[in-house]
Amino acid sequence: MASAFPKLPGFVPTQELDKPNFRKVSAVKQEQNREIKQLPNKEYPVPRKQPIQVPSQTGMFNPDYLSTTHAMHLPKNSNNDSEELYQPSWVKMDRHVLRFSGFFKEAVVESALENYRIRKLTIFYYLEDHSISITEPKQENSGVPQGAFLKRQKVLRADGSKTFIIPEDFRINQDIEIFGKTIRLYDCDQYTREFYEGIGQPQEQSFTPQSDSFETKTMTKYIPQKDTVMKDYLEHKLGGGKVTSQKQFLENDRKVLKFYVFSDIEYVLHYYLADDTIEIKEINSANSGRVPFPMMLRRQKLPRKFSLNQPGQTYAEDFIRPQDIQFGQPLIIYNRKFIIQGCDPFTRYYYQEKFNVDFPLGGQEEQQIEQRSNIIIPPHNGIGDEQDSLGYIYRLQPKPPKKDFFKWVDNQVNLRFLAMFNTTKPEDKDRVFVITYFLNDDSLLIYEPTVRNSGIPDGKFLEKRKYKNAYNNNEFFSPKDLIVGNEVIINGWKFQLLDCDEFTKKWYADNFK
Repeated sequence: MASAFPKLPGFVPTQELDKPNFRKVSAVKQEQNREIKQLPNKEYPVPRKQPIQVPSQTGMFNPDYLSTTHAMHLPKNSNNDSEELYQPSWVKMDRHVLRFSGFFKEAVVESALENYRIRKLTIFYYLEDHSISITEPKQENSGVPQGAFLKRQKVLRADGSKTFIIPEDFRINQDIEIFGKTIRLYDCDQYTREFYEGIGQPQEQSFTPQSDSFETKTMTKYIPQKDTVMKDYLEHKLGGGKVTSQKQFLENDRKVLKFYVFSDIEYVLHYYLADDTIEIKEINSANSGRVPFPMMLRRQKLPRKFSLNQPGQTYAEDFIRPQDIQFGQPLIIYNRKFIIQGCDPFTRYYYQEKFNVDFPLGGQEEQQIEQRSNIIIPPHNGIGDEQDSLGYIYRLQPKPPKKDFFKWVDNQVNLRFLAMFNTTKPEDKDRVFVITYFLNDDSLLIYEPTVRNSGIPDGKFLEKRKYKNAYNNNEFFSPKDLIVGNEVIINGWKFQLLDCDEFTKKWYADNFK
């Protein structure tokens, strides 16, 4: 009897529910698959269900935009047990993958470094359709094209049974043959172990495969041993470097132990507590008959024993400390003997507090040569800044004068005053000026406003720079010298201060109470 249902997928009552597709198979493919035993996909109990993942459908630049999964088409209000009862195997096993790690040995010819290579693989077995894919992790400079080793497909067993490989064929510490490659399995992930425990076939313990010559010689990176002493020496030589202990530097900065020592002549030994360095200076005296030489030993860490080491061999931690310097005992410095004769008061106090040792005072003091200066400073000619001009007097190659940076940043304030000439000349007695005082560098600027039909050019009257107050011993002007109602002389011009702006009044009220 003819059926009234249309002969379309999903409308025929007698069709198989778990049939994944209804594609037509070509005659050539049917001829190839005719001898293969097409067994139905076996369902296995999974250790845990995969969470439902619904991709985001917002944003066209999202890589999952408009993508679909089985979970998106599930009924919202239904019984999960009844759903699993009628679900096909390829839906139940969706996204359940077994992962194994294996290796095989490959011969290497015409190479002086190795005879064989251990190729490590990662095998993925998909329970959805019992297909297999194999990847090989990439190694740097391996000379072998690595990455995808086998595309995802069903693989026949090598025993000639014309059946596909199933999960029971994968056992750790045993071989499996895939397309002529004999692969020894040595590890699997935690989910795979739970899967085999669920079917009653637990896997063996993992083991580490042997290494080949390429991995031991080529892949093992050489870690050079750092010469910290040489690195510290080069950094300090270039003007950098850092103290090993920041606490030691902060507590002992500018604290120096001073000893008087004797070898062939008398020297002064300085021990810097901030970084445990030592320097030795000669004591030069007038008419001594010796060529004055300032430094006997430049500042450096002093090793306890001196020897010409092999390259890379150093005694990084074996340096002289303050407790090694004792009165009357010789101090060997680079195979030269120095006798300790005394110290200064600070060093004596340091030894009493630190080591409870009474270190005697003594030694020849350095003669301070008085520096006689016959420099006659000429008066400033009014051109440029006076501080800048003094640089040509004190130095052959002058340096620009240093500015007070914090004063410059913290005092970005200008004080403005209204002033007139204090004169009897009829053409000048009515001229009005604006005097601006800059607190960041104590400079003055005088500006003359525009007066129409006065015949006098307006604009800048005096350049901005520091000026001296003739009424205050030629000291530079300060805010105390600019008081409304007083007379001031700026660069030879007499001004009468008439008024100031509101900000200047408030500033004087806050700072000069």
